[in-house]
Amino acid sequence: MATDIILPNAGFDTQSARIIEWLVKPGDSITKGDVIAVIESDKANVELESIATGIVLDILYPEDTDVPVGATIAHVGSADERVSPAPAAASAPSSASASANDNVRVSPLANRLATEHQIDPSTIAGSGPKGRVTREDVERHLQRANGHSRPLALPKVRRAARQAGIDLAQVTPTGADGQITLADLQAYQTQAASVAPAAQTQEAESVAPTTETREGVTEIPLSRMRQTIAHRLQKSAQDAPHFYVTGEFDVEAALARLAELPEPRPRINDLIQYLTVRTLMQVPQLNATFENGHLYQHQSVHLAIAVARDDGLLTPVVRGADRFNLHGVMQESRAVITRTRENRLQPDDLSGGTFTISNLGVVPQVDHFTAVINPPQVAILAVGAMKQRPVIINGGFHARHTVHLTISGDHRVVDGMRLAQFLAVFQQELDTFTR
Repeated sequence: MATDIILPNAGFDTQSARIIEWLVKPGDSITKGDVIAVIESDKANVELESIATGIVLDILYPEDTDVPVGATIAHVGSADERVSPAPAAASAPSSASASANDNVRVSPLANRLATEHQIDPSTIAGSGPKGRVTREDVERHLQRANGHSRPLALPKVRRAARQAGIDLAQVTPTGADGQITLADLQAYQTQAASVAPAAQTQEAESVAPTTETREGVTEIPLSRMRQTIAHRLQKSAQDAPHFYVTGEFDVEAALARLAELPEPRPRINDLIQYLTVRTLMQVPQLNATFENGHLYQHQSVHLAIAVARDDGLLTPVVRGADRFNLHGVMQESRAVITRTRENRLQPDDLSGGTFTISNLGVVPQVDHFTAVINPPQVAILAVGAMKQRPVIINGGFHARHTVHLTISGDHRVVDGMRLAQFLAVFQQELDTFTR
């Protein structure tokens, strides 16, 4: 039975998404987990993976189309399946294995593809059992007949090309029947690297600005993601009365402890994430969401991490962060941050967060700051720069590395004392780590 490919929810309160690009076409063989499309939500572009192994039977929405969340956008099944008759099916042969020429054996997908392109299957040499014409045979025929046809490549090759920002039409194929291989892609990258600096310079000089400029003022169009960020944070600031509590933490001993750990060695930011998760397990009132007047506490900590990009701020999620030790949290958070910066996000990466960390510590001038709560969450932790500061120990001044943490709470459901408790428990967890 064919499997419905559903457009998933790519983030909180997302109602629809736009299909930017299909990476497969009807008749392609795919494996569960293959990236089949790129969709644009209100937050970011994300890669949509197949939930089934089989043949792409049909695609229900073309590229550059807005699709409601939950809609079926494609079907995946076996080569002999047909989901529903196409509008033009009445003129097609009724036999699944024959075309206009009864002596030619044709698979259903090959027959449909041939019909769409007005090709007589009897003119195509079949490579299937007993000379059966397959979908691949029809594609090869089209490839030879039209040099501008879509390049032939496996889904994994298309995914690698997209990650590298390469147009497959520019790659010279060396595989069987004109198929582009990973080796072809690597060869193209090597060649392109040698001319990239000159090309980039030429492009920068030749491309005109896309924004309107008048009298020294340039209008900058807001992206869909930027507009969504503005709307959500404005609503958060208006709806949730924010309350802030700040604490300073001596991390000198923690730095020494981290230096003793084996490689890959966690950094102070990894430790803060780990200790935050440990703290939330003891202060579950902050590992919560407030939705439509209902307060929900979550057993697992789904830690959202604010990641700045040129086009806006995203908060990808480390799901079930409470399951991991320090090294596990480090690996999971770095992986999701890398996917965010490389624009390789998956739908689940942007939804379901229960608590957010916003870290501006990479900017040494930021000692501390306050962050706006990421709805529907009820709290967010802001991390300032770690630097040496004067600390009094046993009546004497010492230069110690410290960091300021500021926690914001939604005062509708969280009191200031609960925020103070969070900082106190965080200190206990920090002390435990350094022992």
